[in-house]
Amino acid sequence: MSALQAYEDALELTERMLSCARSAQWDRLVELEKERGALLEEIARRGPDAGHVAADRDGKRRILQRMIACDQEIAALTQDWMGELRQILNSVDTRQKLERAYAAR
Repeated sequence: MSALQAYEDALELTERMLSCARSAQWDRLVELEKERGALLEEIARRGPDAGHVAADRDGKRRILQRMIACDQEIAALTQDWMGELRQILNSVDTRQKLERAYAAR
């Protein structure tokens, strides 16, 4: 697999992650994030391409810019989800405290 193809594969995974975040498929998002992480580690281990051409560099730049944009949107969506999750956990905690207080009477 060429370096450019590896970057394209990473972008495809990132776009799938964004789709999962948009549809609140959090478990699948985490799975894809792990898969992408492994691929990015592989890309990093390879190091820079010795014979890369300007077109490949431009292609990688465009891919990385798109990945960054997707990651920013994913971060915003997950922040919203984390806020909702915090509210749910707080309401459960409050309910448990009330149940314990009334059970003690």
